[in-house]
Parts: sequence; C-alpha cells; structure tokens
Amino acid sequence: MNKNRLLGICIGAVSVFAYDAAHAAMMCKVYSCNVGYYATDYSCPRCPSLMRADGGTQYGTTPSAGMSAITACYVPAGVTYKDATGQFEFTSNCNYSR
Repeated sequence: MNKNRLLGICIGAVSVFAYDAAHAAMMCKVYSCNVGYYATDYSCPRCPSLMRADGGTQYGTTPSAGMSAITACYVPAGVTYKDATGQFEFTSNCNYSR
C-alpha cells in the first residue's frame, strides 16, 4: 500500500487473541485517493488498464481525486488500443463498468 496515495485516519486495533501489545495492528480507513485511483475501505487501488497498440500500458484515470468507486475510472479517447481482435480507438472516454 502506497502511503502517499492515502488520506485517512489510522486507528490502532489490538487483536482480541493477541498475547501482548506487540501484536497490535494498524488499520487505516481511506477517505480520499489521488487521481487515477479509487477508494475502497482500506486501500487505493489503481484504475484498470488496457494494452496500447504500441505495446505500452494505458492505465485508467479519474476525473478528479477523491473518487470512491471503480466506475469513476476511465481510459481516454484518442489512444489506439489492441486486444486479441485487433486495434481500436474509443471516440470518447470509456468508463469502467461492473
């Protein structure tokens, strides 16, 4: 987990079955993630990606920081992508959907 990508409140939690305080764990609740990431309860996963025609990877992005759903992620229009069926290009930004 990249700590630079998290804005959250961390709460120390001690396991009920821990032998002593040395077995305590740190849990962080995520409230906001950077552009290109979306918030889940305890992390900021990167938006999904597609393979570009030039062999590189095009990671999805978000319209702004603080997105809390994977459906806010999109890959941009104007990039030539490729898959098993050939090359293609989106005419508008393509949002991720479930």
